[in-house]
Amino acid sequence: MNNEQNEDIVQNKIMTDEESQNTEQIGSEEISSEEISSEDVEMDDESPKKKGFHINIHIILIAAIVVILGVAAYELISWNKGEHIVLDPNEDTSEFDIEVLDELIPMSPSDYEGHAFDDETTVLLLGNGDLSMSRNDENAIDKLIAEGAGVTVYNAAFPYPTLATRNLAMIEQNYPDDIYSLTYIADAIVSGDFSEIDRVTEKYHVDGNFTQDAAKVLKAIDYDNLDVIVIMYDASDYFQGRAIENPKDDEERCTIVGSLNYSIRRIKEAYPYIRIIVSSLYYTEGTNEDGSKYDPDQVDTGNGTLSNYFYNALNTCTELSVSYIDNFYGTINQENYKEYVDLSGETDYIKLTDAGRKKLAERISYAIKKYPQDK
Repeated sequence: MNNEQNEDIVQNKIMTDEESQNTEQIGSEEISSEEISSEDVEMDDESPKKKGFHINIHIILIAAIVVILGVAAYELISWNKGEHIVLDPNEDTSEFDIEVLDELIPMSPSDYEGHAFDDETTVLLLGNGDLSMSRNDENAIDKLIAEGAGVTVYNAAFPYPTLATRNLAMIEQNYPDDIYSLTYIADAIVSGDFSEIDRVTEKYHVDGNFTQDAAKVLKAIDYDNLDVIVIMYDASDYFQGRAIENPKDDEERCTIVGSLNYSIRRIKEAYPYIRIIVSSLYYTEGTNEDGSKYDPDQVDTGNGTLSNYFYNALNTCTELSVSYIDNFYGTINQENYKEYVDLSGETDYIKLTDAGRKKLAERISYAIKKYPQDK
């Protein structure tokens, strides 16, 4: 083997050793790369990168706002256009015109516990004005109530008294008709002593047929078998300037609140089984001394307007747990009174037309029949 061949062999060996070293280094680098790649894979597994379409939260919010605005705009346009409603011109809508403030209250069973009712329902009417003055007419209020409710009616209403008395105490020479106001009638009913009413009637109303008739009826009733008392005074308390109430005495006779409290409490105590119904005043216009007309619901004559009288009586009856019929709004009111009240001025009391009497009788009849279980 010559020298050239030996050098080649040595050179090849050197190259082979170098390649071996390089191979080891490359292998080591590959191992390191694999370790690095493995770590990268693990990191990628922990937080993978999203691929494809990305949803932007701002786009979602904008789209939602657009949808809401669109719906709101549609609803506003629809509301603004309104709804086409076809009204029947012949439909009776009177029941929706006003709010009727009736307070029809059933009696407590304890009030008539142990009381033996008979088969006949009897009703006593107490009051004034047209209730008294129509008693002999064919279309009298008492007759219409008897027919409408199917009951027996006794009319003890006097022509001219008011619910409240004129004077705090009875002053005969000043105003003898105070004896016919509610508190004195209640005293007579509870005590059974009608002698003072008889005496005043004979002395001052010997020719007064309506007063004489009422006094006779009042003392002829069997109160042990009476079922209902209806109290109905017109707006005379307002027009004659009676006071509404005395805050220091809730039973003062010369106030309407006191008169109701005093009378109803005593009647209920003596005859708890008698159902009491208060039929309110009704509307009518006022007349000044010069003949001009005025609205009593707008004019305070010193004690309040007409509606003040109405509401105070309503509140009192509610507190006493007795029924109250709203005639002021529900029967003869500011809208229809010209049809139901006689405005001719020919009488010195508030007179009703035939239609007015019928209307009033219908409301009272309804109240009487409302709770037949009381019977």
